[in-house]
Amino acid sequence: MTVYFGENVKKLRKAKELTQETLADFLGVSFQAVSKWERNESYPDITTLPAIAAFFGVSVDFLLGIDMMENDKKIKDYCDKYSRLWNEGKVAEVRDVMKQAVAEFPGNFDLLAKYMNALIQAQHNDEYVISIRPEVQKIYDNIQNHCTVDSIRIWAKKLMCRYLRDLSLIDSKRFDIADAEKILEQMPIMQNTRDYEAMYMYPHDDEKRAAACANGISEMLRLFGEIMNRKHKNFLDADGDVSEAYINLVEKVMPDGDYGKSHYLMVINHQRLGVKKYLAGDEESALEHFEKAVKLAKSYDEMPDILIHTSSAVKGLEFNKTKAYRFWEGSFYEDVKEGLINRPQLSDEFRNSERFKKILG
Repeated sequence: MTVYFGENVKKLRKAKELTQETLADFLGVSFQAVSKWERNESYPDITTLPAIAAFFGVSVDFLLGIDMMENDKKIKDYCDKYSRLWNEGKVAEVRDVMKQAVAEFPGNFDLLAKYMNALIQAQHNDEYVISIRPEVQKIYDNIQNHCTVDSIRIWAKKLMCRYLRDLSLIDSKRFDIADAEKILEQMPIMQNTRDYEAMYMYPHDDEKRAAACANGISEMLRLFGEIMNRKHKNFLDADGDVSEAYINLVEKVMPDGDYGKSHYLMVINHQRLGVKKYLAGDEESALEHFEKAVKLAKSYDEMPDILIHTSSAVKGLEFNKTKAYRFWEGSFYEDVKEGLINRPQLSDEFRNSERFKKILG
């Protein structure tokens, strides 16, 4: 029996403007029974279902919500495909799949936000970014005007801010960054986020409090790395000491490759630090950092979709790779390998050395 039964009985009863007592009298049951049905606390005997369906003039399948169950399965399939393709870096395919999803389920705001994300991320060139403006705006307005789920509304605001930023970078005269700043002002500050507040929710439940704090630690380490990368826009702008400090910090909190959300940032900082060491004339240290970057990229590719942390500070916390941020398509290792091969700061002689080639595999 599905939970939709109670919801459907309640909707059908109210559509006929009947009280629970009146419906109970028609069906020959107690009004307490009807009340429990509507709260999904109990269900009628299977032999009673045809009589209830006939009373309302609907099929038993409709009464049980069979169509709704099938729709839920389709929506779940779309969400699963979204995660799988996103994890594979196939953003253009994600966009096409989600476009089909919202055409089939236009009232599902989660699918709509996912489509908005894929539409924006599937950026090929400036012309494409500008061309999708009307569609992105329409989706954003739809979510803000009609969606009642705060998490989806805030996600859409975040996506719109970044999209408007991209437009302003293309043509600041046509697209003013102030439009993004107006939306930014409507978003919660860090202290008002779910992950932060959850750490204060369970003063008397050690297990839940520890889990919330573990998630907060993991998320804040990632955010710290992202902030550092944002502060230093270009690859070589960051001070090598800063990259080294971040690597050391993550290693202390989540040692032995148990990095979770910070995994890709560890790779980036080992690459950055390797280039810094190379330019400083320390080729041996540079090679060591490049080797670590490549090994970490390989280990990320080989990591299962669901990883359970073992480090004491985040022990038991689940890391879902299919939902994690990624900027590369396909294999992370191949992306890192290509990036090192084409790194302009490295000399041809260095790139052609046996040690460097061996590191890249």
